[in-house]
Amino acid sequence: LLYTIKFEEVKSSHCPAMNSYVDVNLDGNGVNGTEHQGAQKFVSFDDDVPPSYDQRSQPFSAPAAPSVPDYSRQQQYPPRQPSQQQPPQQPPTTGQQQPQRVSGGGLVSQNSTPCIAVESPKLETIRKWTVQHYKMTKQIVNEKMGNSTKTVDKELEERIEDLRTSKVQYNALLKEARAMYTRFEGLITSHRNMRSNFQSLIAHVPALQDQLQANATTQSILEKNGEGLLGALRSFVDGLNTLVNVTMQDTFLTIKNYENSRIEYDAYRNEVTAAQAATTQTDANKNKLLELQVMFESRKLKWEKLKSDTHIKLNLLQENKLMVMKQQLDMFNSAVIAYFSGNGEVLSEVLSEYHIKSKAVSEEGDATTKSFLAKD
Repeated sequence: LLYTIKFEEVKSSHCPAMNSYVDVNLDGNGVNGTEHQGAQKFVSFDDDVPPSYDQRSQPFSAPAAPSVPDYSRQQQYPPRQPSQQQPPQQPPTTGQQQPQRVSGGGLVSQNSTPCIAVESPKLETIRKWTVQHYKMTKQIVNEKMGNSTKTVDKELEERIEDLRTSKVQYNALLKEARAMYTRFEGLITSHRNMRSNFQSLIAHVPALQDQLQANATTQSILEKNGEGLLGALRSFVDGLNTLVNVTMQDTFLTIKNYENSRIEYDAYRNEVTAAQAATTQTDANKNKLLELQVMFESRKLKWEKLKSDTHIKLNLLQENKLMVMKQQLDMFNSAVIAYFSGNGEVLSEVLSEYHIKSKAVSEEGDATTKSFLAKD
């Protein structure tokens, strides 16, 4: 069986076009073929071919390959025309020099003389803030690692630590007082509902009218006295809330400012000490030392002023705390004794003595409701 296959090579710029035919003999042992130029060759197969195939096929031509562009030649492009929207550049007039803008944002004239650039106040403020906080952070890290000294006022530090402990205890007391107010308010609501139910049953059960009326009267008295104790408890909670979240918080704000000024003062103090201990004293070092000393004196004055303010705030807080808590504790104790003894008249006198008004308790941690402490 002979099949004729014609292979047409691709025409290129490096070799001439020609037609090549191959005579291949597949006998099972290998492939034998000879290539000839310009002649028609045949391919023979010794294997059996199904009878459905044509015994002699017609030769066919392979499709021509797409032409490959030649990149070896350099292509010439026409010159680019200038845009019509671009205004023509005019040469500077004689005697005038046009400044040029550089990458830093400033202006430089043609004779390499830099123009004066004014820095914005906002950038100057950011720069000072960054330098200040960098010095404070460095001082804190050095204090934690033991590489820097720390200015300590032992008496003041002890008073600040006592205040922090007191605030934790007063916060716990305020939390329990709010919880007690919530539970007692629920108890008063139960007394009110019981009285209403007893009164509604009087009309439906005439045989139990006397007993129902007595229980309704008792629940009414408990409700009335409970409202008085609830008002006293409400006033107690408001007083604690004002003391903890207003007065103490203001004092802690002053303490925070004092501690920040102390860190800044120590940072400049250590820098001045390091500059004075420098071995080489050049003009630049001397100027830097003078500048550091000026900054150090200003920070020292600020630190001393805030230290004095902290002492004053602590003294005022101590006096106010004693006065307020003494009054609130006396009032609360008298109201509780009068309520559980069943003496409604004494409870009313206690409420009138301390000018207790009915108002809601602040459920949040802020002082949304004012007590007599805030008014004073």
